[in-house]
Amino acid sequence: MVKKYPVLVLCGRDEKKREVLEDLDPNDEYKVKALLPFLGKRIIDWQLEALRESPYCGEIFLLGIQKEMATFDYPVHYVPIPMISTFGQKLLAGLEYARSQGIDDNMFVVSSSDTPGITVEPINDFFEILDNYLDYDFIQSVVPEDVSKDVFSDHQRVVAKFKEITVFTGELYAMSEKGIRTGQKIIDETGSGRRRIRKENREKKSSALTPIIRIVLRKPRTWPLIIKFLLGRMTLAKAEKLLEIIGNVKVKAVIIHDAAFGMDIDLTDDYMKVKKYVSKIKNVPFTEGIS
Repeated sequence: MVKKYPVLVLCGRDEKKREVLEDLDPNDEYKVKALLPFLGKRIIDWQLEALRESPYCGEIFLLGIQKEMATFDYPVHYVPIPMISTFGQKLLAGLEYARSQGIDDNMFVVSSSDTPGITVEPINDFFEILDNYLDYDFIQSVVPEDVSKDVFSDHQRVVAKFKEITVFTGELYAMSEKGIRTGQKIIDETGSGRRRIRKENREKKSSALTPIIRIVLRKPRTWPLIIKFLLGRMTLAKAEKLLEIIGNVKVKAVIIHDAAFGMDIDLTDDYMKVKKYVSKIKNVPFTEGIS
């Protein structure tokens, strides 16, 4: 019997409206990126429909939008949390709401809502790998950078460069209840740090580990690992160990070989790049502008 996982979908926005929304929705018509038009649907529709095709996807919990903002032709839960909330606040609210609905799973899959190029095959790959790590607290998908070169040659993702591989984070990850409850500070600090990098410095392909350096420096036992990282000698396995020390949780990175799995819409240019890609793979007529 296939195990189904509850899915927490992040679909609100930051307190300060991001540049991509300022450009694509200057009149504040759609409120959040997830609801922007995209090839005849909303951005979020592409992701939710791909998730629902997976036999491993259980109940879906939306974190950041309410029924008056968007309705769907299939069952979803609208978690009662403000549209503008931190990552940590959303995940904790999703966990507690799921518990109130009788969900007793220990592992929750977390999905973004602005990756319309994601497809069911790599989603299934992630779920199938996840089955092997149910005793972990944080399982992060990562995409090898070289996988994306032929598809998104100028992707400008925030990358992490390790000794054996350069990766960027995928748009699905999983957290145990312990990971959600004990990792609030790290979730919020690394989340805000990654957003600053994406806004200010993505053209330099800054490291995805940079936002956690400040946290790490408070723990002297991690300093040798940081030195290895700065010298380009840290392996992916050592990075997992580093995060375990910081958060006191079991961490695993799983590699997904699909370029679109980590291609969300964080910059204005991303919207058109991903739109052209989805138009091609889904055989949907391409249209210019926000549509």
